[in-house]
Amino acid sequence: MNIVIFGKPQSGKTTLFQILTGLGEKRRHMAVVEAKDPRLVKVAEAEGSSKITFVHMGFEDPPAREMLSEMRAALGLIHVVRSGEPLREIGEAEEDFLEKDLKTVEAALEKAQKQYSRQKSRDLERKISALNGALEVLSEGKPLRQAYPHDKEEFSGLGLLSLKPIIHVVNVKFEELEGFLPIEKEEKGRAVVVMDLLTEKELLESGDEERQQLMEEFGIRELKAEGFVARIYRVLDLLVFFTANRREARAWTLRRNSTVLEAAGKIHTDMAKGFVRAEVAGWEEFVSAGGWSGLHRAGKVRLEGKDYRVRDGDVLNIRFNK
Repeated sequence: MNIVIFGKPQSGKTTLFQILTGLGEKRRHMAVVEAKDPRLVKVAEAEGSSKITFVHMGFEDPPAREMLSEMRAALGLIHVVRSGEPLREIGEAEEDFLEKDLKTVEAALEKAQKQYSRQKSRDLERKISALNGALEVLSEGKPLRQAYPHDKEEFSGLGLLSLKPIIHVVNVKFEELEGFLPIEKEEKGRAVVVMDLLTEKELLESGDEERQQLMEEFGIRELKAEGFVARIYRVLDLLVFFTANRREARAWTLRRNSTVLEAAGKIHTDMAKGFVRAEVAGWEEFVSAGGWSGLHRAGKVRLEGKDYRVRDGDVLNIRFNK
């Protein structure tokens, strides 16, 4: 899972990169970090797992010459803007995405139509139909994320920017925070967040006791950086499920509203091919029961078929024919 952070010079994008990757003052363009989830730690303790594997998330702060190509390849985007006229700057960025996507879709449609004239196929028919639909959406001035899922097969490889989930971070000074809070918004595929990045970075680098004292002194109830990964999951429309045995407890990401069969395929293709049933428990129930053995003794293991919709925090054990 790779996320690109972009913004104008001095916007604070490098500060946000440092906050999310824990690199302090070191300047690097890319870092892969563990998205540590306390729920998984408790699941591992309940099952007696000897190893814990968190979801790995890659953050990139690429140089200007590589920015566009990296943005096109990313799963999601984070746009950092300074206070002043943040809504105007956000609008300009999204308008630029629409213009670039319009050119990309027009070129892809022309290519697909030429291929179809030489050799007709249902795949090309579907692609041409999807591209015509995308042109209509873009011509209305709407981002593609409003009309399509970000992993739509017909758009694969095009790197459409307005299709990508995005978080706009408005970087303001602490004394300006309250005045900008009304522009905060979160919806599927898009969010606007107001933060004082420098203050949050300094607090995160402080010791626990000093941080608590400073937060009380300045009336800061919570650090938005601490919940930023969870926000990324929400905007990307992802959930986290777990698998656990004595050897390893592991977290996995999955699109919301996905079936347990799709979850099985994330773990291993053989599990999806030979799927029989899934043992399912919510993570809290799993922990309270003392893992799989406790759930079985209490008769609380749910057996679900391939159409079961996975919930955030589910612990799964896939039964399959090898």
